[in-house]
Amino acid sequence: MDFVPTPRHDTYAAVDPSKANMNGKVVLVTGASKGIGKALALSFAQAGVSGLALLARSDLTAVKAACEAAQRPGQSLKVLTIAADCTKTADVVAAVQKVKDTFGKLDVLINNAGYMEAITTIVDSDPEDWWRSWEVNVRGTYEVVRAFLPLLIESGGDKIIVNTTSLAAHFLDGLFAGYKMNKLAILRFTELIMAEYGDKGVLAFAVHPGAIPTDMGNQMPEDFKHILVDTVEIAAHGITWLVRERREWLAGRYFSCQWDVNELEAKRQEIVEGDKLKVRMVV
Repeated sequence: MDFVPTPRHDTYAAVDPSKANMNGKVVLVTGASKGIGKALALSFAQAGVSGLALLARSDLTAVKAACEAAQRPGQSLKVLTIAADCTKTADVVAAVQKVKDTFGKLDVLINNAGYMEAITTIVDSDPEDWWRSWEVNVRGTYEVVRAFLPLLIESGGDKIIVNTTSLAAHFLDGLFAGYKMNKLAILRFTELIMAEYGDKGVLAFAVHPGAIPTDMGNQMPEDFKHILVDTVEIAAHGITWLVRERREWLAGRYFSCQWDVNELEAKRQEIVEGDKLKVRMVV
């Protein structure tokens, strides 16, 4: 999606997390044990956050140590790790209490946990695998937003939510239909968060992290892997740029980490006046 002239596939100066000043902020990242989630945790540590809450089903010991090592000199970073399955209500509700007890607040929520079913046609797909992508990508995102929204609002901080979508949501070329459909649903869910809670200061964004050779991306068939041209840093640093300040003009909209952010900011008036980067039916 060539919305701006310059595609970005690796980190660059404008999104460098070391240039951010997120001191005092508390950020939560789901799916934080590897891939984009791990890179996000490191990026926020480099951006100077004071608190990191990391959620994953897998062990987070190494990620916590890496974040503590990446913090700025003189920084006092507290890292909370939580073993949780985002699709399970009890796990997520318990996680809220742990974050509240540890930090007393939350500024930014990053819904990064994701799943992609096997790349097949609808007829050839496994129903359990197909529905698993809906469970993780849609229910998981819903569960985390539902549980953490009250804390975000009552904290009185940045009140920012990032939901992970995908460029794949916009294509109708067949294969892995479940993933494409639920990533489109995330776009609408992000708009609905704004419709219900925008008047309380909540900002929600639907973010395409890029085409990255993570564990999930590498499950794709060989003839698809040529599209995996982005580094994990372009996603982590792009998202850190997005949330390092309140960007009301992008609230409820789609954002791609592959877009040059300086060129995107130059289109701010066009985006707002045209109400662009949202899901629409053309009639």
